[in-house]
Amino acid sequence: MSLIKQLRRLFLNSTLAILLTTAIAFGFGTANSLAATTSLAQLNNYPSFQLASMNRVEAMQKNVEGKTQEAIGNVTGNAKDQMMGKAKQVESKVRNAAEDLKDDMTSNNRAKAIEKNLEGKAQEQIGNVTGNREDQFQGQVKQVESNILNVVEDMKNTVKDAFN
Repeated sequence: MSLIKQLRRLFLNSTLAILLTTAIAFGFGTANSLAATTSLAQLNNYPSFQLASMNRVEAMQKNVEGKTQEAIGNVTGNAKDQMMGKAKQVESKVRNAAEDLKDDMTSNNRAKAIEKNLEGKAQEQIGNVTGNREDQFQGQVKQVESNILNVVEDMKNTVKDAFN
């Protein structure tokens, strides 16, 4: 085997070792992670969370695969490996963006419900203090709207869980 091939192989093995070590050190070994602070029994109560977590794990896996394949392509000079590696990294970003969108949609609607409830309670209390029946009524209406938003979100989660 020629010296150049031996050097390439050494560089490739070193790069892979560094990537693997970095992924383990920064991606999987955090003490503040949900896995370290939550029991398995608690996670089983949240099937939608499990699905979302698996999608995030798959996205992370694609990213690591892509970086590794791109690095191999860079070392060997193989343009196909370089492009496939970049494609896997893009796929990872798309998967993460989809999960971010799902998270934003769910948490955004819950936040609106909480905001509406607090606004309604405040308006009702102002109506109680001032004796304004309109404010009292409007505050109660906003609290009912908040409850309806929460029920809708609960129904969405139930339907989503039924299909997962």
